[in-house]
Amino acid sequence: MSSPSATTAAPKRTLIWIALGCFVVGLALTAFFVVRIVTLAPVAPQVIGDDATPVTLEERGMTIYSSIPVLEVPCRIKDAQAGDVPVVQPHGTEQITVNGDSWYVVARSENPVPAGDYVVTCTDKETSATYAAGPRSTVAGFILSIFGAIGSVLVFGALGGVLLVIGLVRRRPKPVGRVPGYAPPPGIPAPPGANTFPPPPPPPYQPGPNPDRPQDR
Repeated sequence: MSSPSATTAAPKRTLIWIALGCFVVGLALTAFFVVRIVTLAPVAPQVIGDDATPVTLEERGMTIYSSIPVLEVPCRIKDAQAGDVPVVQPHGTEQITVNGDSWYVVARSENPVPAGDYVVTCTDKETSATYAAGPRSTVAGFILSIFGAIGSVLVFGALGGVLLVIGLVRRRPKPVGRVPGYAPPPGIPAPPGANTFPPPPPPPYQPGPNPDRPQDR
């Protein structure tokens, strides 16, 4: 049979363990999003010349950029076997700035093509845009990873801190003592540190009429 003190101590320790778990989860999520940030961080793309330009991808997928916004995609991509790589245009406007140069996303490979060598040709006779190619990345994914890392630190850090403080406060030993003005019965010593005072004196005796003695009436 468990004692009441052991039963009440279990929830207090549970709060502390939950707080430590929140810290661990927060650190794990933060590390995950930091890796995502490093992976999705924009890198300087390779400029495409007027002729067919060989491009080597170190990562899966390909993105085509232009120095100014354009409506059409005047670029074609071929893989090492001279096969066409389908591309799709982004739904909105996406822009990255690397080393002080601004690039607009023109198209991406429809599917994340494997890393390797490709040949990119961009022929634009209507604008003066400069084209470049780089790994397949999304600006939205990069921004969401930043917010994910910040949110993991704030949410799980704050939750773990609150639970830890509550658990430590509940585990603090309560002072043992008597109620002020209380005196232990005769023969029972008072506990150390107890605030004991002598009992108040009884009220003075005031005799009243005794029914057995008529002369007192």
